[in-house]
Amino acid sequence: MASESLIDIRKDDPGEDLFRRGLSDGLPVEIPTPRRVASYVDASGRPADELIARVPPAAGKATIERIAANAIMAGAPPELMPVLVAATRAISAPEFNLYGVRTSNHPATPLLILGGPAVEELGFNFGTNVFGPASRANATAGRALNLIVQNIGGATLQLIDQSTMGQPGRYSYCIAEDPQSPWEPLHASRSAVCEQASAVTLFAADAPLAVTDYASNDPDALTETFAYHVAYVWQNPFYLMSEMLLVVNIAHARLLAKGAGDRRGVLDQITAAARRRTGPLPLEEIGHDYAAGVYLICAGGPWGQYSSLVNGWVGPGEGSTMITEEV
Repeated sequence: MASESLIDIRKDDPGEDLFRRGLSDGLPVEIPTPRRVASYVDASGRPADELIARVPPAAGKATIERIAANAIMAGAPPELMPVLVAATRAISAPEFNLYGVRTSNHPATPLLILGGPAVEELGFNFGTNVFGPASRANATAGRALNLIVQNIGGATLQLIDQSTMGQPGRYSYCIAEDPQSPWEPLHASRSAVCEQASAVTLFAADAPLAVTDYASNDPDALTETFAYHVAYVWQNPFYLMSEMLLVVNIAHARLLAKGAGDRRGVLDQITAAARRRTGPLPLEEIGHDYAAGVYLICAGGPWGQYSSLVNGWVGPGEGSTMITEEV
């Protein structure tokens, strides 16, 4: 009798109903009741039926109301709505090519990078364990975006979403830039969004690869460490034209800035050192600029041993281009 009662309870549970309808990522979800959805719509400052984007792969209509429902299911607080609206618009841009990203067998998925005043205002983690569990804002914003791709965009798990191996970022993939970075926010270096504004940058990203350096105490040696990893990606024939993101902790960032100054100077030194390691590269014959697809941000804990390289899917023109939207 007890087991039958439990089955009956689960049948009537609205959370279990969302699982049965394929609206979860496999983890428990919050229930998007009409009252809660209305409160999240209010927090966005926009009409419930405002169409933000048509989300690939199935061109689903991402209205404010639908974004709100997925934010609630992910456990995101209502104040994250402006971030999710901007991120939804970014992943739906044709240049981002979400259709390819989430129907390919490749494991890439949108990585949400937040920069500007909203990082601290909304409680995003930019420090220790930046890619891991530490902040409700990071965890739920990243999860909400994946649910938006799945439930609004139509990237049905195990059916349309056919990644051979997948990766943990398909649950949640969201980081923030360190406000103490020696460089301006990423959005100010690659878009028309001003440095003082908050913005999201979306990148079709693999899982992060650790860049380990316990020994380098001068900028030139540390530059060679990053160049080694960049060169590896450039020489991999399955990552032709791929963009990549160097996520440098604050200790490494300060050392690199001491040697080369601004972001552009640091990237020029790293990519030049990487090019010396690789020798001729195949796409140079058709004029491809490998160095132009390497980006740099500051995030992570204060210790100098570890940074990360995040590789992308196929690069601009053939695959996905990094997109920035103001919050």
